[in-house]
Amino acid sequence: DAKVNAPAILHRELKKTTSKAPVFLSSASDPYQPVEARYRLTRRCLEKLRLAGFPVVLLTRSPLVLRDLDVLKRMSWIRVGCSISSASGRFCEPGVPPLERRLRTLQTLSDAGVATWVSLAPIVPGIVTTDLEELVSRIRKAGVSSVTTGLLRFQGYEESRETFELSTGMSADVAMNDGEEILKMVKKAILNEEFEEPGKFFDWKENGEPKAVLDETFKPGIPQSVEVVGGMPLARA
Repeated sequence: DAKVNAPAILHRELKKTTSKAPVFLSSASDPYQPVEARYRLTRRCLEKLRLAGFPVVLLTRSPLVLRDLDVLKRMSWIRVGCSISSASGRFCEPGVPPLERRLRTLQTLSDAGVATWVSLAPIVPGIVTTDLEELVSRIRKAGVSSVTTGLLRFQGYEESRETFELSTGMSADVAMNDGEEILKMVKKAILNEEFEEPGKFFDWKENGEPKAVLDETFKPGIPQSVEVVGGMPLARA
């Protein structure tokens, strides 16, 4: 169900706040679900956050984010990212906009002066549908400033493991073979492309002073069944 009262509740809560911290939209689900085209809830929430002067980190896989480019360009501090996995294809990601559209979306955002990033996750060593080093290069050419990475892990998520094995016909252990080696290769490619360090890219300061608002246990952009390796922490929204 669409939470049609979300903007009103956000407005009410913002009026109570006495300090600011980066707001993340969002980790549990995409803020630009197809229904957003009709209800415009994310857009209205962004407007509330902009008027309140809150910094925002946004993560999506949908080109619909471009509809709100006018709002994003007026925000005092904004970071807009796209999630890209190692298995960006119709079989593994049904209903998700193709990789090419996500790269074009990032390019459009970057060309408009919006700081962009990519959550390169989950990386599934047993399911790699594109050359990851080449992908990192293409991400850089799209004007992206920073990249975080995450390996798929199943520790503590047995139901997710069972679902994965049932849908792919692949043992989870086999799928994760050579995971650390592949992650190391991806990180080297990121380093070679001279992306900005996530810690610096996501470092928000109020009145020139760093804010001690980071929650080291929270890693945005990664589903619960993924343990982030090298991701960046933000305050929970």
